[in-house]
Amino acid sequence: MFSNTISTKLWLDFPQITKKCDLAEVIIQFCEKKRDSLKDGDILCIASKIISKSQGLFVDLNTIKPSELALKIHHQVPRKDPRIIQLIINQTKDLSGKRLQISPNFIGGWLPNGLFLTSAGVDRIGEDTAIVLPNNCDEIAKQIAEKIYEKTGKRVAIVITDSDGRIDKKGATQIAVGLYGINGLRKTQSNGKINVETICDMLAASAGLLMGQRGNMVPIVTIRGFEYEFDRDATIKDAVN
Repeated sequence: MFSNTISTKLWLDFPQITKKCDLAEVIIQFCEKKRDSLKDGDILCIASKIISKSQGLFVDLNTIKPSELALKIHHQVPRKDPRIIQLIINQTKDLSGKRLQISPNFIGGWLPNGLFLTSAGVDRIGEDTAIVLPNNCDEIAKQIAEKIYEKTGKRVAIVITDSDGRIDKKGATQIAVGLYGINGLRKTQSNGKINVETICDMLAASAGLLMGQRGNMVPIVTIRGFEYEFDRDATIKDAVN
């Protein structure tokens, strides 16, 4: 167990990720440059956008041809580029559209791993460019954490976060889409009843308070002092129905 005196730290001036790279190495070099060491038990909340960019998951929208379904949905949600809609359909791995949820101001999709995300995790980053989520954010979180341990000797947990909206509420929050080292659920018992909290989303939302949204340029937040058992086998699937 780690101490329960919790603090947070923004990673200001973190290098902008614009192409495929070794993100763990960038993180390690940044800490060395800032002379700001990681500590055992730190939880790094990392924005999915830089995860996708570091994996080279850029999509040239000029290469995407919208299907009849994408064009039909575009008429329902005209603010969405039909090419983006096609990418959303593609990400669900179901070209019939049965894994989508659509309203006049919202498109959400279920990913193969069971997560439900606004736009199925597709994010437009330019006029003709988008990025998509990796197929396995848990594995990438593990790779980053293990390389940090190999190079620094510090055992940290990783929570990959993504901005997400809800069909019943305006605006966006942050949720977890991948993790390593910390179980996504926290279970407590009171009066004979077991209570379950989606702790990975609580941590992601806490980091989101500091990350902000597009333009803030804060892609990583450290949460230090949160009490948890390090779990090498933890994955986001533990928190998915």
